[in-house]
Amino acid sequence: MTERLYHFYVDGSAHGPYPGLVDPRDTTGHIGPYCSPAFSRAVAEHIVCDLHADNCGMTGHWDGDVLVFDWTPDYDGDGGTESVAPDGRGLYRIGGHWPWDYDGPLDAAERHQAALARSAARPTAGPSRVADRVPVAAGQAAATTPGR
Repeated sequence: MTERLYHFYVDGSAHGPYPGLVDPRDTTGHIGPYCSPAFSRAVAEHIVCDLHADNCGMTGHWDGDVLVFDWTPDYDGDGGTESVAPDGRGLYRIGGHWPWDYDGPLDAAERHQAALARSAARPTAGPSRVADRVPVAAGQAAATTPGR
């Protein structure tokens, strides 16, 4: 069985969806609220931003390529720290600190949309230099606006 792409949501919140991969072998064939899906760095950054917006007693920050979660005793009674390093593919396995809700596995169209979302989240080299075409009435010359 191969990895499957799901949309994850922090259970009981409005946060997500976060596209993540789950290998059924890692969860003995069962996906559950406390599994650890594999997320891209862009998605992990989105999770951290949403975590900070909640002001729940848990925070995340980056130490190079390593994602570090810190939480206070208000969060779980003990407080603690967890470091999540990327795997060989650059994915971050995040789970175990809150329950996930999920949709999936995603079909081909949804996987395509998730891929588009991931590519849109990547930083770009700058604005496009391709001129946009401007619709014109018949018989008029087409005008373009460079750099838009």
